[in-house]
Amino acid sequence: MVDLVTAGAGLGVAEIAVVRADRLGRVIDEWCRPVAEDFAALAGHLVSLLKGRTVVAHNLAARGLALADEFGRLGVTAPLDGLCTMRLARYFLPAAGRGLDACRIAAGLSPHRVTGALPDALAATDLLAVYLRTTGAPPPWLPILDEAAVARWPDLPPGRAEAPGGCTATEQARTLRTRLVERLPRAAEPAADAYLELLDRALLARRTHLDHGELRAVARHLGVPDIEVLHRRYLADLAAIGRDLDPHGAARADLTEIAHLLGLTDECVDAAIDQVSTDPGESWRLRPGDSVVFAGMLTPSRDRWLSEARDAGLVVGNAVTRKTRLLVTADPEARTGNAEKARRYQVPIVHPAAYREILRRAGPRNSRF
Repeated sequence: MVDLVTAGAGLGVAEIAVVRADRLGRVIDEWCRPVAEDFAALAGHLVSLLKGRTVVAHNLAARGLALADEFGRLGVTAPLDGLCTMRLARYFLPAAGRGLDACRIAAGLSPHRVTGALPDALAATDLLAVYLRTTGAPPPWLPILDEAAVARWPDLPPGRAEAPGGCTATEQARTLRTRLVERLPRAAEPAADAYLELLDRALLARRTHLDHGELRAVARHLGVPDIEVLHRRYLADLAAIGRDLDPHGAARADLTEIAHLLGLTDECVDAAIDQVSTDPGESWRLRPGDSVVFAGMLTPSRDRWLSEARDAGLVVGNAVTRKTRLLVTADPEARTGNAEKARRYQVPIVHPAAYREILRRAGPRNSRF
């Protein structure tokens, strides 16, 4: 498990932590140190910690991008593909937001109130352990683990092994802004979520300035085409949450400050608040008549899953189409035809354990699970 504290909104690593865990998610050891301008001095030891292991992070796309940038300054590349606990939350915790705290609470873990590279890495390791218990052995991402075991890391000098003090551990203040940001819904696209999670962190850290050139560079690398549209949607989501948390309007000050940080105007704040009054929105859920597709190996038997779905008033499809409401599979990251179609049509993909929770919230007429 890797986590970083960045100097800006995305690039520039100020602190790095590594928590090594076994295949059940149990912590083996941990290491953390500030980076500042000294990444070259610790890069060799970092490689020794990660070599032969699967890199895991909450928002791996963004953390990997920042690490790749640091390795790139040394003239080398590192195999930073792995598992993302934020992305996996789409499959195991469909009702959760993208933040680490939101995912932990949805998984039945205690709230994560102390931030910093090491506390965040430990908190994400707990989350990974929940996924491992849910999916059972072997996990569906076994090929990723096997590839990581033989991945070629750069040959660097040993570097510094000691882990001196100086890594941060800060208790997160429970402000109105904290309550706004931690309730934000996930975006439809994983790339957008990767970018927005960086914004979440920056806003919760009470940053007073965001480098928009850096934001655009990070968005481009993550595959986000238009950050202004995304910023407006982000502000609208905050306004909708602010209406529910603070009907008397005190959240407007936070909305205005956030809008200015994102390069938006006061008029954008007015538009976001006006949109709330006419478009209150509704949380995602299954309803009778929705079409569900089951794919891959399922336990208990496939017939039992299909019977349960029909008892709940759902329509069971044989293949994903544009009308499919949900794809249920034990291997959500598989590159199968159904999974690829689901991603293309923006159909949610969930693990069977998450589907059971969705079905429970939908109020099935007759559940046998």
